[in-house]
Amino acid sequence: MATKKNAGYKIDFVEKTLTITKEFDDKAQDPASKEFGILMNLQNSIPGLTVIRKTHATPRKYINKQGEKFNCNQFKNLTYKNMEGFIDGLPNSKELMKAFKFLRYRGSLPLTSRYTVVRKWFVAQFPEFRKNPLFYLYNEVKVIDIRPFLEEEKKRAEELAEKKEA
Repeated sequence: MATKKNAGYKIDFVEKTLTITKEFDDKAQDPASKEFGILMNLQNSIPGLTVIRKTHATPRKYINKQGEKFNCNQFKNLTYKNMEGFIDGLPNSKELMKAFKFLRYRGSLPLTSRYTVVRKWFVAQFPEFRKNPLFYLYNEVKVIDIRPFLEEEKKRAEELAEKKEA
């Protein structure tokens, strides 16, 4: 692949694509700028040139708050259905499912913040679920208190409401 990389843009002569950064695009909006001249020169020189604006780079490694590194987003595919399936397979699933369903359906929270609370509870309840899921088959896990999760989310919702009023 024949490419030329410069500050703010990358050109691929084989595919006839010009990938530009947001910064380059913003500067190219001014007809008197150097970037505008580069863009016009390339578009006139290469017929059929496709311009692509690069929004951001996808991270190659994800790091959580504890400093652990992951190759992918650790919460990807952590849906309600997958959480329920995980809990259903555990020996004391009835007690765990009771807390899960309370948070999901009756947690006195707006629908927009329920998933966040449920996910935080799930991750706190099952810290080993990504690394060693079999740990929970052979070890009894007590249901942790759900009140702190509800209180934290209510405080966050109140703070957001105060910011909107201000």
